[in-house]
Amino acid sequence: MTKKRNGAIDFWRFIFATLLVIFHAYLLDEENRFELPFILGRGAIAVEFFLLTSGFLMAVSVNKLPDASFSWSDTWGFIKRKIMGFYPAFVIAWFITFVTLNVLKFENISTVLSNLFSSVFELTLIRNAGFSGYRALGQTWYLSAMVISMFILYPIYRRNKKRFEYYIAPAIAVLVLGYLFYKTKSVVNPNKFLNYGFKSTYRAFAEICLGVVCYVFCQKLKKAKITKVKSHLLSVAELFGYGFSIYYMQCYQLYPDYFDYVALFFLMFSVTISFSGLSSINRLFDHEIFRWLGKFSLYPYLMFMVFAKGLPIIFPNMDNLTLELIYIGLTFLSALLVMWIEKPIRSLFARSSRLAVKTGE
Repeated sequence: MTKKRNGAIDFWRFIFATLLVIFHAYLLDEENRFELPFILGRGAIAVEFFLLTSGFLMAVSVNKLPDASFSWSDTWGFIKRKIMGFYPAFVIAWFITFVTLNVLKFENISTVLSNLFSSVFELTLIRNAGFSGYRALGQTWYLSAMVISMFILYPIYRRNKKRFEYYIAPAIAVLVLGYLFYKTKSVVNPNKFLNYGFKSTYRAFAEICLGVVCYVFCQKLKKAKITKVKSHLLSVAELFGYGFSIYYMQCYQLYPDYFDYVALFFLMFSVTISFSGLSSINRLFDHEIFRWLGKFSLYPYLMFMVFAKGLPIIFPNMDNLTLELIYIGLTFLSALLVMWIEKPIRSLFARSSRLAVKTGE
């Protein structure tokens, strides 16, 4: 029996993935980025939603297992499951993007080979440990930072469940976010290197821990007596948190940079309410279409870079409105294609894994 997905979270997963696609339209014309018809100047903070939900779902996974069953080797199994959730699509998107951009920007075979060999850090998901090299999918810093962070945090969490939830996670979240605030004021600019690591890696550690804090709050909320009025109030709070973060993405220039953190904490409360399922609007998302949108959200996130960087080369004189509409349209069409291509590959991998287990027996 398959576990039921949270329709509200899946809906917002799709919304924030779409906002990331729109935000990265600035790559179509970086010199005149603010003249583009559709632009989200702070759309990068949509990633905060995904880091919070990643931390929350890690907490769900940990709390399904009895404390006595802990083994340090369990970390590899957990990380493998996380990676296989996105890696087949990641490889397909990477291959399409790498080939297309290296053909469009072709200089010589030596450069292509250099790009290929230095892509090993991106393909192995360790780039955010500090490794430099060719990056076909620059946006996937999130996946690298998430894997690295969870590889360190997961065994600590399993070994010290309550300590982690009530002390270690909130302490890491507050101290690391405070450090980022002191050093740079904002959470964006993932490739900035700060002393011992990329800013995005610090960001992932802090916000995955904040996602665990969301999980703790969610469990407390579920135990509370929720009346109809309180359920409506939760809906208002949930929508306001998401709405403010999206509004801030568009109008961030009206606010100081530290509002990145204000938007993050509003998202934290909205994510907690969505996962609780207690708001009055939650039932609106109890439909298969929202669960499909949640699964689909991965694919446009992986596919937009090839068009953001490739279309300006192919159509250097096209007006920005047409270029941006083509970019968005092709991103979502190619996302459907990758989703279709990935399905038989996943089936083949699953059959091979089952065969390997039987052979081992």
